[in-house]
Amino acid sequence: MPAHIKRRDNDQWYLIDGSIRISLKTDVKRLAEARLAQYQHGKFSIKAVPAVGEYFEKWIEEQKPLARPSALRDYSQHFSTYVLPEFASTLMDAVTVDRLSSFRNKLLTRGLSLKTCRNIIDASFRAMHKRARVEGVISQNPFELLDWPDMPKPIPQPYTMAEMAAILAWVKKNEEFYWPFVMFQFETGARPSESTAIKFGDVKWTQIFIHASRHLKEERATKTRHARRIINVGLTLAAILAEQRLPFFGDQDPLFYNKYGRPLNAEHWTKEYWPSMQEELGLNRRGFYSTRHTFITEQVKAGKNLKAIADYCGTSVQMIEEDYCARLDLVVPEMTNRTAEPTTVPEPQERPANVIPINRKLIGGRR
Repeated sequence: MPAHIKRRDNDQWYLIDGSIRISLKTDVKRLAEARLAQYQHGKFSIKAVPAVGEYFEKWIEEQKPLARPSALRDYSQHFSTYVLPEFASTLMDAVTVDRLSSFRNKLLTRGLSLKTCRNIIDASFRAMHKRARVEGVISQNPFELLDWPDMPKPIPQPYTMAEMAAILAWVKKNEEFYWPFVMFQFETGARPSESTAIKFGDVKWTQIFIHASRHLKEERATKTRHARRIINVGLTLAAILAEQRLPFFGDQDPLFYNKYGRPLNAEHWTKEYWPSMQEELGLNRRGFYSTRHTFITEQVKAGKNLKAIADYCGTSVQMIEEDYCARLDLVVPEMTNRTAEPTTVPEPQERPANVIPINRKLIGGRR
């Protein structure tokens, strides 16, 4: 079929010539016909619109040096398993809100949760589509027209103080090698990815500089700009952390390592130890991230300044108010309002001479 124009559902006229399809950005037919005449006389050049599968191959290669490993993993899985089987041969400008809506319903009928469907469509697929718009490959954004029902946000699941004590006692007795790591999580509320990225050079006795995160064996910047921070720890924890450093470790070696002396992988460690430990203690199963929930919850319950808590944990006051104060029905005293002055970070203290060192001998075994 020779080059021609066709009106689409959005009332815009498109010029079509074989695999070439481009919006003429007008709903006036005579203007579209004029553009067609220009095109036929070589006075109006357009580029072919690629198919979704073709553009994905180019886009995913561009993401490899830029995106986090976890994001690359999700992109690859979402596209290979769900998006490409449905859209691989579809031209990029033919991805409409109706197609996306049908795709979402199809995923739901396959048993996927609404959250998973949204991750596939509104995160992975949309990220690629946005890049295509930036490059001028397409102009329309059907994703902004797709309605999503509200999804309930998971409620934090902190441990009680008794449960925390039981966990620390179990780790001390059964896996003492990793006791400093678990203690650090409960005492600081740091994200596990942040803790495993800390180097010995980041520790200045009671002060610790958090500026990176480690996930899937790769280190990147912290999750948010709030997460780049300096935290202060107590003397007891500082002494425990000091014993982590063996003579042959340098400033660039990890503060937390496995029994082979390699950087600790929080995800692997959690899968191997955390579920069985909770089962043995008779606790309701919660993720390792609940150590962070525990720290923040206890700080709020103690009446600490919300801004100070947010700064220490690398998050926002709004998150603490919405996820903890409101959702956990915690009472927030007047002293913790937004306008109160945040607590200051105390000066580093000298290491006490009577601290009994922990045996950090490396042994073979689990991670």
